[in-house]
Amino acid sequence: MKLKVLVCAALLALAGCNAPVSQSIADSQRPPSSDVRQNFINIVFKRTYRHEAGEVVWARISSVVLLDPEKKIYAYCVRVVPKRSWGDWAYLGVSFTDDKILGATVNDNRCRDKRLRYYPFPEMNGMKT
Repeated sequence: MKLKVLVCAALLALAGCNAPVSQSIADSQRPPSSDVRQNFINIVFKRTYRHEAGEVVWARISSVVLLDPEKKIYAYCVRVVPKRSWGDWAYLGVSFTDDKILGATVNDNRCRDKRLRYYPFPEMNGMKT
C-alpha cells in the first residue's frame, strides 16, 4: 500500500483509461534494456524515495511496448511482491519517451494483459516499498 501512495505522489498519473492493449501494441514488445531498468531504479527508488534494503522479495519487469508511434511514447510494467504481503502483486504501469519517465499508473489493468511478457528484475529485490 505504501508503494502505491508513494508512486502516486511522486509521478504524474497517465491520462486516459486502462483499456486492454491493442494487438499492434502487444506485437511491438521488446525486452527491457539495461537503461530502462536502471532509469526506473534511479528515478523511482534511489532519487525519489531513497529506499533502504529489505522489502521487495520478488520483482518482474515487462517488455517495452510502443504506445504512441507519432510521439514515440513507450511503456512497460513493473510488478513486485512486497515482503509484508507475500503473494499479492503490486503493479505499476510506466510511460516514457527518450529515456524520460512521463508518468505512472498504480495497478494499471494493462499490466495484467496475458500477452505481456515479464522478465526477472533482480535489481529490485531487497528494496523497500
